[in-house]
Order: sequence, then C-alpha cells, then structure tokens
Amino acid sequence: MSDQFYKILTEILAHKQISISSIARELKKNGYDQHRLILTGYLRALHDLGYVEELDIPPSKVYTFKADLKRDIYSILKERLKDIDAPERMEIAVFILSSLFHRPCFKYELGLLGIEAQKTANVKESKDSRLKEHRMSVTRIKIPPDDPAFEISEENSNVLSHGNDILIDIITELIDLEGLKAKFQQTKLS
Repeated sequence: MSDQFYKILTEILAHKQISISSIARELKKNGYDQHRLILTGYLRALHDLGYVEELDIPPSKVYTFKADLKRDIYSILKERLKDIDAPERMEIAVFILSSLFHRPCFKYELGLLGIEAQKTANVKESKDSRLKEHRMSVTRIKIPPDDPAFEISEENSNVLSHGNDILIDIITELIDLEGLKAKFQQTKLS
C-alpha cells in the first residue's frame, strides 16, 4: 500500500473513532477500493506497531490514531526537560532548538516548553541580522513580530553533553533501533 494510502488513512482516523466499514467507504471515496479483510489486516498491523487504538464497541471494532503520536517537538522536549533545574533547562533548550532548526530560538518557543526566557551565563539574546527572515520562515506556529531570539553564547561542554543525551533519547524513543544497537552496554574500555 502506498504512502498516499497511509496519508488518507491517517486523515480519516485523526479526527474520530471509526469502524472498518466506515473507513472502507471513506477510502473508496478517495479511490482506494480495498477488500475489508485486507483493510482489517492493515489496521491490525498498525495497532500492533502502536500507531492505532482498536476499541471493541459491539457489534464492531472502531479505530483511531493514538493521541500521543500527534505530539510536536515542543511537547516532546518539554517532557524531557521537566526534571532539569531552571537555568540549565533554559540553556539546554536553546542549544537543542537552535541545533534542530539551524537558527536562534524565539522567546515564544521557550514559552511552549514552559521556560521563562532570560539571559544566562551560556545564553545571550541573538543579534542575528536575519532574525526577521527566521521569524517569517516559521509557519507552523505564530511568532510575535517583536519576539526576541536566543542563542548559545559560548560552547559549554556540560550543556552540549546534556543536550546531546536528550536528543539521543528522543531519537531512540521515536525510531525502532531493535536489531541495530548493542544488547549489552560496555562497562570498560578494552
């Protein structure tokens, strides 16, 4: 089944709980006339992979995409940073967002993480000449026109190390690495 099929299916399941019969009708409207057994197998596979919730509501089963799959980078990062002390949390957040987006991060973005934006020993207000351009390039959220931006002022190995550890944790949570990573941690160098 194609990526287009999956995209249409996600749009159908994103907004409501829906039965296989209703899913089949919606797919048929979009040009996919699949037998219900094939569709059932596909939905069960998505359920087994953890993408879909399957609820038994007699006389049928209904499906919906899991809500936690709709998380964005801000909610994922906020969850990862919650146990870190406030000043260090600010520095790590600025490092991660700046690294991911290849631009300074805005005060509004830090607010989405539950962080009060402020200068610290390792964070300064950005004087990047392209701030207006960066602000305009952000289309998924609305950055206020006068929102200040922040960047790391100097490389701090502690901030870099913590930031990289968090990024690695996020990647390993979101991507199946089974069969690719070592089963046992090496405890000493050979």
